[in-house]
Amino acid sequence: MFASLRRYALAAVLMLLAPVAHAADTPALNDQVLGKADAPVTINEYSSYTCPHCAAFHVENRPWLIKTFVETGRAKLVFVDYPLDGLAMAAAMLVHSAPAETQPTLSDTLFAEQNSWATAQNPRQALGTIAGLAGMSPAQVDAALADKGLFQALLDRRAYAFDKLGVDSTPTLIINGQKVMANASHDELTKAIETAEAALKK
Repeated sequence: MFASLRRYALAAVLMLLAPVAHAADTPALNDQVLGKADAPVTINEYSSYTCPHCAAFHVENRPWLIKTFVETGRAKLVFVDYPLDGLAMAAAMLVHSAPAETQPTLSDTLFAEQNSWATAQNPRQALGTIAGLAGMSPAQVDAALADKGLFQALLDRRAYAFDKLGVDSTPTLIINGQKVMANASHDELTKAIETAEAALKK
C-alpha cells in the first residue's frame, strides 16, 4: 500500500550528497496549514510529491478529513513535506518558493497531475511549467532549485520525522503525536481523531 523503505533508501543517497548548511543558513519552513490555529487536534500529513499513494490520499481521504474535521473546527491539517527522491525534493522546493497565495494550488496541482509531470521525458522542465502557472518565472524556478538552505531544511526535517517520529512511509498522519496510516478507512481515522479529542479532556 504505502511507499516502502526501499524508496526511502534511495532518498538517503540524497542525504549523503546534500550540501552542509550552517544553522543560520537554514530557513524556517512555512507549511501549508488548513483550519483554525487554535483547533484542539493537529493532523500533520507527511507526503511526497512523487508518491502515488499520496496522490490517492489527496483525491480520497484528504477532502473528507477537511470537510469533516477541519471545516468544523475540530482539527487543523498541516502539510509536511517528506520527499522520497530527488524529483519530490525539487517539487517541494518549488512549492516553498512559490508566492504564498499560490502554494496550496501548486501543491494540489502537483498531486493531481502527478502522472504527467513525474513521468515526463524531462520532469525538470515539466515542473518548471507547472511552477510558471503558479506565478514563478524561469529565473525564480532556477533560484528555488539552487537554494541550498531550503534543501537542507527539508532534509533535516525529513530526517527528524524518520528518526524521532517513526515516519517511514508516505502518506503518514501524525494526529496529536500518534502515527496513523493516512489511507486507513474513514472509521479508523475518525477513531484516531476522537481518541485524540478524548485525551485532551482527561
